[in-house]
Amino acid sequence: MGMREEGLVIRVLGAAYDVQGPDGVVRCVLRGRLRRRADGPQRPVIGDRVAFERVSPREGAIVEILPRRTALVRREPLDPEKAHVIAANLDQIVAVFAAVPEPDRFQIDRYLAVAEANGLSAILCLNKIDLVEDLSSFQESFKEYEALGYPVLFTSAVTGAGLDALRERLQGKITAFIGPSGVGKSSLLNALQPGLALKVGAINPRTGAGRHTTSRSELIPFDGGYLADTPGLRDMGVWGIRPEDLAACFPEMRSYIGRCEFSDCLHLEEPGCAIRRAVARGKISRRRYESYQRILIDQQAASSA
Repeated sequence: MGMREEGLVIRVLGAAYDVQGPDGVVRCVLRGRLRRRADGPQRPVIGDRVAFERVSPREGAIVEILPRRTALVRREPLDPEKAHVIAANLDQIVAVFAAVPEPDRFQIDRYLAVAEANGLSAILCLNKIDLVEDLSSFQESFKEYEALGYPVLFTSAVTGAGLDALRERLQGKITAFIGPSGVGKSSLLNALQPGLALKVGAINPRTGAGRHTTSRSELIPFDGGYLADTPGLRDMGVWGIRPEDLAACFPEMRSYIGRCEFSDCLHLEEPGCAIRRAVARGKISRRRYESYQRILIDQQAASSA
């Protein structure tokens, strides 16, 4: 038996895994008993910490997947119970939106809710601010997110504005960049480090133009941390969240959960709803509550379609 070592899965290539070990990258396969587990094969994902044993200096076998601190889980909107883990041990998500045209707040709320559902801290990044005419009032309009505890960064790949603040937040962390297509993720990544977008493949999620021909998942080293790139991250804003978990994905609603008249209250039409009462009193923003309703109703419509 080889000596047991620990490392980080930085690339998933079909049945092989590149593991960043103590002295470099070791290409590993899964040891048989992980593949034959009674509860189904256990497969590592990028970000997993694993125990492995070497069979040669640069080849080995993964013998155990270590407990995950966090797991980024993609749920199907039609069946939120159906879950695929696509990355483990991420520290944070950066949700990137273009400042012009005015970003869709509902879409922002949806992405932030998905981050919350996965227990990940989220940073809101508004890119292309060089195109904004009245920057101070634009920044002012995003104060509501800061009040909820989300850091808001205003960036421009063209002028370099906000890049240092963004880089600082990425240092030493495992981060996933998400957001709709066309928001300038590629130019933002290239402004942080030339050639980075090509590595991360942040081009067009719909056409796949400019991506690697393979659809591998990997962690790209960046500033003492990593940027996660996996096909599973595309279109994260349409992921499912269990209806009963959704209110907890809105930080301002958490303190009201459990105070409703009915224990299974979904905070839509039910009488004696503490969250709707808080909206009426101005304690919860009506606009955010409308996002909550819309996410819930969209999912209910999808599952009954």
